[in-house]
Amino acid sequence: MQQNNSLKTILVLALLLSGCSLPKIIVLHDPLSADEHVRLGGIYDTQGKVELARDQYRAAVRQDKKLLRAWALLGDSAFRSKEYEEAEQAYGQALDLDPKNGDLHNNLAWVYVQQDRKLGKAQDLVTAALELNPDHRPYYLDTLGVIQLKLGKVQDAIASLRGSTETIPRDLPDLLAEAYQHLAEAYRAAGDIPAADKALERQRQLKPETPLEKVPQL
Repeated sequence: MQQNNSLKTILVLALLLSGCSLPKIIVLHDPLSADEHVRLGGIYDTQGKVELARDQYRAAVRQDKKLLRAWALLGDSAFRSKEYEEAEQAYGQALDLDPKNGDLHNNLAWVYVQQDRKLGKAQDLVTAALELNPDHRPYYLDTLGVIQLKLGKVQDAIASLRGSTETIPRDLPDLLAEAYQHLAEAYRAAGDIPAADKALERQRQLKPETPLEKVPQL
């Protein structure tokens, strides 16, 4: 009964907080626990309200700085909003709490990739991820290949990205198409235009709505 009441409270608050006609009020006491803030943030995420979701994850970590899930979700939310400084901090805090989590290593590496900074550290993070969580090797290889390409290690990038495209499950076409896009970029950087065009064609087959275009130079 208590859990049902808690969920009802969260749903009511989600409806109220998403409205725009209510006057601002001063909250002297937070009625939600850290876990409840995370659940409310999840509701906002499903509604596509990224900013409101991030506010809830921030509230959760303010209440409980050791709540791993809240830090990880805050990192995800900040990354989607291109708030890379906050994403870096959030993933860093999450890694401090769970240093053997391969996905967190990979996610932090992507934060650096998007900013074209600390690429050496990003490579180290993904290398660690590959050792920590071999089951996610296909996805980590994609990250590694992108980093290697940015570092000018073109042949290493091709090898990593080929490994990724060969092992990503075929029932994940979006991820596989992205890996083929990265592979096309690597082939073009190597001057192998036919191979780049072939990778782009494979991407188009996976995502037919994507126009077949030239791969931009890195």
